[in-house]
Amino acid sequence: MKTSITFAVAVGMTLLLAACTSTSEPIQESHPEGGLVGVWILEENETDGIQVFARAASLSDNHLGYEFSEHGGLLVRKPGWCGTPPITWMDHEGVWNLIDDQLLDIRHAGRGSPQEYQLEIISLSHRRFVCRVKVDSGS
Repeated sequence: MKTSITFAVAVGMTLLLAACTSTSEPIQESHPEGGLVGVWILEENETDGIQVFARAASLSDNHLGYEFSEHGGLLVRKPGWCGTPPITWMDHEGVWNLIDDQLLDIRHAGRGSPQEYQLEIISLSHRRFVCRVKVDSGS
């Protein structure tokens, strides 16, 4: 009897552990803004202007990053004014607004002037945020 209880507990713990360590990345289709809230650190700049961000616990001391708050607040960490090492990093406060499920409006303080641009959302999952800065073809 004791052996079967021990076996059942071991199987239950194994299933629980497997469920907790799942690597699936569900897409936030119905409410993409809910999936956007949090901290994102630049992981990769692709040649076609696409930026790949990874979810993180906090902003990095030496990488571009965004911290999106639940109610539209924004913190952007960008390189400072001098590109010669050692590079300093600066935080800029701002706001974000989801225009639709594929377009994000960004406004934040900058180095001397406000920054306003849009990010085209290519994909958004729990762990990855892939976007491209939208270039205004009218200018």
